Amino acid sequence: MPEAMTLKTDFALRNKLRITGAIVFETAWRIGSGKEGETMSDLGVVLDPTGQPVLPGSSLKGKLRSTCESLSHSLGLSACLLNVEASGVPCVSDVKYYHKVRQDYQRASAGELSQRLGWIEKYTCHVCKLFGSPVRRSRLRISDGRLDSWTGVVQVRDGVVLDRDSHTAVDGLKYDYEVVPAGSRFRISIDLENHCDDDLALLGAAIFEWHAGGSLGGFSSRGLGRFRLQDVDLATVDFSDAAQRLRFLTNRTDESRFTKPAQGWEAYFGERINERLSTLGASAKEV
Repeated sequence: MPEAMTLKTDFALRNKLRITGAIVFETAWRIGSGKEGETMSDLGVVLDPTGQPVLPGSSLKGKLRSTCESLSHSLGLSACLLNVEASGVPCVSDVKYYHKVRQDYQRASAGELSQRLGWIEKYTCHVCKLFGSPVRRSRLRISDGRLDSWTGVVQVRDGVVLDRDSHTAVDGLKYDYEVVPAGSRFRISIDLENHCDDDLALLGAAIFEWHAGGSLGGFSSRGLGRFRLQDVDLATVDFSDAAQRLRFLTNRTDESRFTKPAQGWEAYFGERINERLSTLGASAKEV
């Protein structure tokens, strides 16, 4: 098969999965702006030009990645943790490791496309196959949160620097910081393209975890940032199906472009997780 044809087959958009839901904060939370706050506090929170809180997609994606990393071992999937030395998982997302094997990649790049793809597959962990690496793009995208509701005010709290030895406050190192009060609600959207069964099992496990509750943002060890993912909905497109492909390409609203699975999101992801665990159990018996 000519290389151009293989390239088209490997990189064509084959399927698309969209997860929507609402992030609801059960406690106050903060994502720092890195500068003084609008209230003149020492540590501000990220606000838009109208003074409303922002939930960046980058923060959501980082949290989703860490959730997938923590759950990957339970599914028998690999996670390099962006540190090959610590994790023992070879993956080019670790920059130091990438420089070590870069010459191998350059040799593979001089060969057939299948050699390059094989090399990338070999040196990328399961988590980075979802979230991207220096040699492959991310298949997962998360939007900034769209604010549904909040109290309309930013609170200011006091903080102190503690001496780790004496467990007492250090003189002269008092500060204050902003938080967004509990109860704020954001709509989010997660898109996954060209997914495989392992992707669905790993992402599904993370969605279950968020639905049960997690923490997001700064000062989480102090009780800030507790949230739940609510009102989860799921829709898909299979581009090998001519009717679905036509509907996606010719309609303007998401409701008409996507197809909802017959079962709900819990059954859909639960089935993929169960299949993955069954495969893992069969492999363990063989060993």
